[in-house]
Amino acid sequence: MKKTVRMGALIAVAAALIVGCGDESGSATGTSTSRATTSTPVQPAPGTETEAPAAEQPGPTAGNPGPTAGNPGPTAGNPGPQPGDDISGPDRCIDPASAGVQNALAGFGGGWVAVQASPDQPGNCGQLLWVRAVGGNSAGAPIHIMFFHEGAYLGTATSEPYAFTHVAGANGNAVTVEYKWLVGDEPFAAPQGGPATITYTWTGSGVAMSDPLPPEVTQPHR
Repeated sequence: MKKTVRMGALIAVAAALIVGCGDESGSATGTSTSRATTSTPVQPAPGTETEAPAAEQPGPTAGNPGPTAGNPGPTAGNPGPQPGDDISGPDRCIDPASAGVQNALAGFGGGWVAVQASPDQPGNCGQLLWVRAVGGNSAGAPIHIMFFHEGAYLGTATSEPYAFTHVAGANGNAVTVEYKWLVGDEPFAAPQGGPATITYTWTGSGVAMSDPLPPEVTQPHR
């Protein structure tokens, strides 16, 4: 009887020890449960406003470039062609009576008259156009040959005007000028010296003079 009671007590103690060892192993011994979590939007406090994010502004693109230093817009100091600079006339690329020619002629002072000009017609205007201007009524009056390119006045063939000067021909890009001079006592209307033939050519950026004038032209004896 005592043995039976003792055996029962030992069995109970052993069972208790087995249950306690299961918790120390670190392995799950019971049913695990998971808790779902939900996020709640933050509500603004009463009386406050939330600012929407600013919309992104697109920068310059290849198809829509912004202003650059190399592509400035029109300025007051860079106006287009002005009506007063027009050198053309009826059926003429350059007209001696045009406003553009007369404005350039005014730079010589009073008494100068534009008497001849390039005969080119619209649609076939040369790169180098000319005007012959005379400063007086006598046969020995000073003469300037004025040059124009695409409506712009370039200046005169020589820095000083010389008598007995005529345009001998032109081919669109070049103008040939003949200079004569007095040799003796011949009348001014029939100078015997020369001619010295000089060709003035448009180079794309200016006018080139083929040869210098002879001293007989620049330093006449009378």
